This record gives sequence, C-alpha cells and structure tokens, in this order.
Amino acid sequence: MSYSFNHVHLKANDPSKSAQWYVDMFGAKPLGERDIGGALLVTIQVGDVTMKISSPRPSEDLGPADAGPHYGLEHIAFDTNHLDQDLAHLKECGVQVQQTASLGSGKIAFIEGPDGVRIELMQL
Repeated sequence: MSYSFNHVHLKANDPSKSAQWYVDMFGAKPLGERDIGGALLVTIQVGDVTMKISSPRPSEDLGPADAGPHYGLEHIAFDTNHLDQDLAHLKECGVQVQQTASLGSGKIAFIEGPDGVRIELMQL
C-alpha cells in the first residue's frame, strides 16, 4: 500500500471566519465552500497543504478547544523564511505567541490560531 498526505480538517463555529484568518495571516488560497450534512465546509490551501474547516454537524456536540500541548493532534506547522518579521506582524494583528525557541541555526515559535489551534512556525 502507498499513501500520500491529503489534508488537515479543523472544526470551527464559524468556518468562513476561521478560513479568512488563515488567508489574512498566511496568505492561504480559498478553494471553495459547500454543505456536508448540515455543516459548512470551507477548503483553503496554505502552501502545499490543503485545510478543510467545518462547522459542527447538527448531531455533533464538540468539546472545548485547547491550543496548549496535549495528546492527539498536537499542532500544525508552517515553514517560513522570516520568522521575526512574521511574529511582529502576527503580534500587531493580536495573535498570541505562546513560545519561541532557537534550534541551532533555526528558530521556531508556537502561536494560538483561531478555534484553539496550536500552530508552529519554523525557520530552519
């Protein structure tokens, strides 16, 4: 068997608003919206990663989000060539930076995205 990465799927109360955040902060490309069983599904692309963001279906009762370290899918990560500039812009936009660290010749930062999504930015 052979597999390839397809997409990341996030849940949000307002998928359009969350998708717009990724457009504004990371230059995501909107790919479309559609209904899936009573939920709105918005698809965007950040670099070569497809992200699907959907609202809860009428039958779904979702637990609280957690942007801190946790079991399960812990975070998503994006590469950048200008971490310091990106962080300055994100801070100006009100984004909470959780942690920064140097890794030899590289740097990383964790930020809180919409809907409690933990995002890592990497300049390696």
